[in-house]
Formats: sequence, structure tokens, C-alpha cells
Amino acid sequence: MTHPIHDATRPVAAPLSVAQRMCLQDLLDEEWRAQVRQLTGLATAYHSAESAGDDRGTDQLSAALAVVRRRLIDVEAALARLESRTYGVCDGCDRRLPFEQLEMNPLARFCTGCQPVC
Repeated sequence: MTHPIHDATRPVAAPLSVAQRMCLQDLLDEEWRAQVRQLTGLATAYHSAESAGDDRGTDQLSAALAVVRRRLIDVEAALARLESRTYGVCDGCDRRLPFEQLEMNPLARFCTGCQPVC
């Protein structure tokens, strides 16, 4: 099997247009706002559970907070890559990701050929 990095038969995605970059910026900004809202709500619930001595509730909320924090970090990293013009480049093979893939998943870091299986 040919490794995706060395597969010259795969088409190369076109560079992002200004309109596409703006669209993706808007999607990432909205995702950032949604994660901040979720983080705020979970933090409030966590403190309420902690004040009530609800250990089970604080454990569950702590796990949920960790997931949202990780997602927020991922969104901020994508925004930084967009600003530095490295956004939309596969971490595995350095090929540009198609706009359609980024539109569906603005946090995508791998092309379909390099996507880790987990």
C-alpha cells in the first residue's frame, strides 16, 4: 500500500480563497463562543455541586470541563493557524485540506488519507 505522503495520484486541493477563509474564520469564531458558553455553564454547575458536597456530580462535571477545555484549546489553535496561514494543511503529509472538509470540520488537521484511526 502506498503511504498517503508519497501518493502522487491524490489530487491537490486549491488554496483557500479570501471568501472561504472568512467563512472558516466565522465558523471558528462561533465555535469558540459556543465552547466559552459551555465552559461557563459547566464551571457554574461544578461550583454548585462542590458547594453542595456532591462528589459524584463534581467528578462528572470535572470530566466534562476537561473535554470542553480541550476543545477550546483546539479551536484557539485553529484560529492561530488561520492567522499564521498554516491553517488547512494536513499534519501528516503537508497537503492542503479541501475547503469542503474544513467547512464540515473546521478543526480538521488531517486529510482523509492521513486521518488517524482511533
